[in-house]
Amino acid sequence: MLTRLLALCVAGSLGPSLTAWAAAGPLRIIHLGIHQIEDGPAVGDRVGFVPGETIYLRFDIENYTLTKEQAAAVSWVVEAADPKGVPIAPPAEGKKEASLQPEDKDWLPRARQSIVVPSPAPGGTYVVHIKVTDLNSKETAVADTKFLVTGAELPSSPALVMRGFGFYRGEDDPQPLASPAYRSGDAMFARFQIVGYKFGPGNAIDVNYGISILGPTGNVMYTQDPAVEEKSASFYPKPYIDANMNLSLNAGTKAGEYTLVITARDKVGTQTTELRKPFHVE
Repeated sequence: MLTRLLALCVAGSLGPSLTAWAAAGPLRIIHLGIHQIEDGPAVGDRVGFVPGETIYLRFDIENYTLTKEQAAAVSWVVEAADPKGVPIAPPAEGKKEASLQPEDKDWLPRARQSIVVPSPAPGGTYVVHIKVTDLNSKETAVADTKFLVTGAELPSSPALVMRGFGFYRGEDDPQPLASPAYRSGDAMFARFQIVGYKFGPGNAIDVNYGISILGPTGNVMYTQDPAVEEKSASFYPKPYIDANMNLSLNAGTKAGEYTLVITARDKVGTQTTELRKPFHVE
């Protein structure tokens, strides 16, 4: 189970009880590939992955050393970062050990590692950095590869704000209403994103929002505050919060112009913002 073995004994390099047999050349990472399916063909950066998808990484290690007892031992660390260089997950570690026989002279340690793209996450080119260590000789080798993530440009803001608001007729409608108009008894759907909040330790966020409906004369007809709370922490800093809401307009609601008022609060950053959106009841 080794590539090429020299009959040269390197004494003392592994401590008093071990002796390593030198490899034919420097430790190397070879056959490095990005895969969409674990045992499928390598796709490299020809395929665009999507947020939430799993990427499968595979590579072989050559020119490792063996002990006098013909034992191999290698380890690796894999790190992945988004287009801005922000790590998307903790470093992933792996290790492979084997006792070899003479017929294993062409054996290579094979490493497999999976990487999950955060969701949400920005589109662009992500970089994977690999470091391999030969645990017998203590020699190291490094290699980089890339994969592509497709997706819309993520909203951003230096301060708390709500963006991308739209009224919808149905929960899964792809396009917002150009002129939001409903009838009494209808369900009213809305979607928007909250961005610009601050992070606490461990990329913690603490955001909530409340909603109110104002009648044609400006009187408050309905209030729920807070309506939704988002309190979480994650390794990768969550770039925005997807907000979805729906309200049922009571039967008998009078025709006229109404206003949906949304108040969002960022407790970590001590920020508040308000959004007002009119709609019509026919």
